[in-house]
Amino acid sequence: MDLETEKFIYYLDKCYFHSERDKEFSSETEKKLARTAMELLWNKESIKVNDTTYSSKEIRQKLLDEMMPEILDRAVEVYREAKGVKCESAYLAGCIFRTLINYDAYIERLFRQTFTN
Repeated sequence: MDLETEKFIYYLDKCYFHSERDKEFSSETEKKLARTAMELLWNKESIKVNDTTYSSKEIRQKLLDEMMPEILDRAVEVYREAKGVKCESAYLAGCIFRTLINYDAYIERLFRQTFTN
């Protein structure tokens, strides 16, 4: 196993899916689904978001350098609101990556809604 993959698995075990974060998931099934989605992202050859195609290397770099538990939590919230999802883990993987890519804009919008009036 390469060093980057070892680091990613460490983050999965010790950060995103540590037992102290169990309360962030509605069930053990949802937690397993989220982990599967993260692993799918790690192994994806490419993904397209907002007319930009990200390569496997770019996906992995973003997951290692920019991903945070708060992003996963927001993506799971979006997933919970989805209706008629057919391939749950693949859909959630897409939600996670889109949330990762758009997280700064999301935070800015929340800030403006909260503090500008």
